[in-house]
Amino acid sequence: MFKKKRSRRRRKKKFNATSIPALAPRTLAKGRSRNKRNHNKRSTPRRQEYALLAKLAKLGAKAWDVSHYAAMLLIALSLAGLGMLFTNPQFSLAATSVAGVENMNSSQIEQAAGVAGKNIFRINPDKTSVRLMTLMPQIKEARVSLGLPNRAVIHIEERKPALIFSDGNENRWVDAEGRIFPAGAANPDLPALIDEDGSASIDGARLKPEVLESLNQALAGLPDVRTFHHRQVYGLYFISPEGWRVYLGSGSNMANKLAMWRTLRQQILQEERQVKVVDLRSDRIYIQ
Repeated sequence: MFKKKRSRRRRKKKFNATSIPALAPRTLAKGRSRNKRNHNKRSTPRRQEYALLAKLAKLGAKAWDVSHYAAMLLIALSLAGLGMLFTNPQFSLAATSVAGVENMNSSQIEQAAGVAGKNIFRINPDKTSVRLMTLMPQIKEARVSLGLPNRAVIHIEERKPALIFSDGNENRWVDAEGRIFPAGAANPDLPALIDEDGSASIDGARLKPEVLESLNQALAGLPDVRTFHHRQVYGLYFISPEGWRVYLGSGSNMANKLAMWRTLRQQILQEERQVKVVDLRSDRIYIQ
């Protein structure tokens, strides 16, 4: 009985409990006003930012329209101007002049350049220079100068021949750097190198550095000898005025070999020996 009355009282109290708004109406109103103020503070800058972005977008669209049409007009005018420059026959090369030629043929240089009749604005001077030096190894340096409306001058620096090179097929020239190139029309009085087995050069385009060094020393030490031979097994050799075959080989001790040759030659001539071969390739001298 006591328990039932107690539970009824609890129900009544729960049913008659005062709500929070009734207890603190001012507090709830203050909370709502604070939320509104915070929401307004947050939303106002965002609205202003969105409005500013919208205005900028409109201005940018108007400005883009004007600049777009202006750019299109400039591009059209530029293309029309370029078309006139590239197609106007007034700018086509009628002839090309060549300067600095001594042993070469000017018409061959013009043909190798490949610029005759082309529009001057379509010619690349640097590429034309490289093309000339590639196709014609006798050209050491090439420079192309262009002038309006249709002038072109090719300045050539030829390689100077220092040696006649023969490989059994043809005679060519060699400059001081060892570069082998076609011989010109002139026939200068130059020393000669006969490559008997193709071992003196690199792909027939350049003398091997060791061969060039040995040959330069031999030419300086033997001014009366004008023709030298080269073979892989013997290296550099020459035929003496007496008809002896003198093997020099190659190497940095070429000056010692030449000094030894001059001494031996005097001894052999004094002794009146019959000699065919003098081998100076090593420290052990061989005479046959």
